[in-house]
Amino acid sequence: MPVYNEGKRLQKNLEKLVAYCKQKEWDYELIFVEDGSSDNTCSIVNGFSLLDSRIKLLSLPMRLGKGGSIMSAVLSHPTKKYIAYMDADLAAGPSELERLLNNIQDCDVIIGSRILRGDLMSIKRPYYRSILSHFYSRLFRILFRIPILDPQCGLKLFRKEIVRKLFEAITTPDFAFDTDLIVTAFSQDLKIKEVPINWNHGADSKVRILREIKSMGVDVLSIWYNFHLLWRQHKPTYPQKRGSIYGRILFALLSSNNEIKKRHQEHLKTVSLIPDSRQTISDS
Repeated sequence: MPVYNEGKRLQKNLEKLVAYCKQKEWDYELIFVEDGSSDNTCSIVNGFSLLDSRIKLLSLPMRLGKGGSIMSAVLSHPTKKYIAYMDADLAAGPSELERLLNNIQDCDVIIGSRILRGDLMSIKRPYYRSILSHFYSRLFRILFRIPILDPQCGLKLFRKEIVRKLFEAITTPDFAFDTDLIVTAFSQDLKIKEVPINWNHGADSKVRILREIKSMGVDVLSIWYNFHLLWRQHKPTYPQKRGSIYGRILFALLSSNNEIKKRHQEHLKTVSLIPDSRQTISDS
């Protein structure tokens, strides 16, 4: 769980998460990753870890963002049979972890979905957020032709044996990290399943969607550009036809766009710092 200045809600949410894991009698470990918090986030986690060695804190020496924090934790300390990550606000509660676990028998990656509903009730959230979510979902499927409706959901579950190769190949540490993860997983021929989950919109969410629209738009185009480069180099990539006239036009446009190239290089630089930023996870 990435946590950055989460002091206001972390105590309650951590208590809820621990209580659920104990109730289920799981063999669990909770790793909280922070990268420069200036509030009492670290002291809260350390207070819990004094009472339970299964609760650990990973403090990074530099700001790496959500994706970079998750990558650091997964690459530095995978110990259990399954590895999951989730958001600090518990918009997807701990019970949804069990829903994902119940679906991983024949899969490598399970993706929680707020759009795919199955027999679950529809999710209530502001209208503009629903519109933006569906727009991003459509853009994702147009660009990559991957049949996933909700690539950005912050609840995902993995088999331990596939995480190192998967996470070491990701090059996007920002909010579009989830999108890069899914495209990378498809390029590695992993077995992926999308599962409907219950999800509650938090009024105090720290993500400002409108502010992130441009950034995520640039990121998703940068991801497409990167995988198209890999395809041109005859390297494994996601299973989509790339020789169409539309693909050639888009690649030509992105190749001449300095912002896309700059973002791609910035991502590579940030990701290159992740192995050097690993520190021993605190047991106290």
